[in-house]
Amino acid sequence: MSAITLEAQRRAVGKKASKAVRKAGLIPGIFYAKGKEPIPIATTLKQIRPAVYTSDTHIITMKLDSGETLDCVLKDVAFDPVTDEIVHFDLLGIVEGQTLHVEVPIVLKGTAKGVSIGGGILEHLMHKVQIECLPSALPEHIEIDISDLEIGKSIHVGDVKVPGVKFLAHPSASIVAIHAKRGREESSATPPAKG
Repeated sequence: MSAITLEAQRRAVGKKASKAVRKAGLIPGIFYAKGKEPIPIATTLKQIRPAVYTSDTHIITMKLDSGETLDCVLKDVAFDPVTDEIVHFDLLGIVEGQTLHVEVPIVLKGTAKGVSIGGGILEHLMHKVQIECLPSALPEHIEIDISDLEIGKSIHVGDVKVPGVKFLAHPSASIVAIHAKRGREESSATPPAKG
């Protein structure tokens, strides 16, 4: 699990304060952890960018202007619907011995037999999944080997096992499936009888 360092400063709360933070070129956020008082924070786009624009989950070491250092994970990000700029972020504090509820990316590994040999179409249905685990077991991503997947077959959440990780999605939820090409299905079907 690779770590990211994030420098942030404490900020005042309220709409006026948030406006002032944004005017200063900073992005407002909040740090919260079980049993701790939430800390309103602000940081620059340069600081938060590596945690947001990544295909992996990272442990973030946040260094506050007060000198305090806190470990956390990115829990949520809000984007402007027009400009797509980051307007707010939530950091979830890591407390040793307490489980985390986080969303991690799903990465598919290999080429499915149903695609390479069978000429089928791969459908990646679930790109991220909610999990529960201790900080020490937090994976950067969930890797799924699809090499043996054939046409008409799929992999569900219940099929995936990761040590120390509990999946919060329904076990029957599909992650990836291989479908036959439409034309192939039609050509193998019996032609209608002429009459």
